[in-house]
Amino acid sequence: YYVKVDLDITNKEWAKNLSFTECNLWFFPYCDNKHYIMICVNIKAERFEVLDSLHHKDFKEYYKPMADRVVQYAINYMKTLFAEKTVKWERFTWFNLEKVTQPDEKSCGMYIIRWMRHWEGKYNSALTKDWKRIDLINEERECLMLDIILDEENLERERIMKEAKKYCNMKNKKKDLKERR
Repeated sequence: YYVKVDLDITNKEWAKNLSFTECNLWFFPYCDNKHYIMICVNIKAERFEVLDSLHHKDFKEYYKPMADRVVQYAINYMKTLFAEKTVKWERFTWFNLEKVTQPDEKSCGMYIIRWMRHWEGKYNSALTKDWKRIDLINEERECLMLDIILDEENLERERIMKEAKKYCNMKNKKKDLKERR
């Protein structure tokens, strides 16, 4: 899967003078059978970190082969793109976060997004604070959806806003009709 992913950032303005060793954490979300996990390459701690919100107990059997492929791709990519030899990849160890468990079968993507925002290479309370409650996860979903829809870069923003106004007007008309009856 990762062989087909185009991660070419060399032509991006923000990446022109980037050294990957200046970035302590590199995130690689991975979907396996409709379940997302996060593999984080932690340069500073010299670890490959697996963040799994369903926290499969048998990491070595379940994720290690796939995680090895993702990590090898990341290493090759970093070496090729940045041609840096300062990282001693052979010293890296594996870390599997086991303190987080999602309360349902469909919130793994939201956990991935939260981890990318708050993961600092160690467990912290921002990762799980009240995240056992489905209502808070759903609230985060709604906020994320609104952020995407309302973003100025969203090419469909105006069309979606017009459709939302039509929907609200239609809903208000139905409500008025019910009240008149």
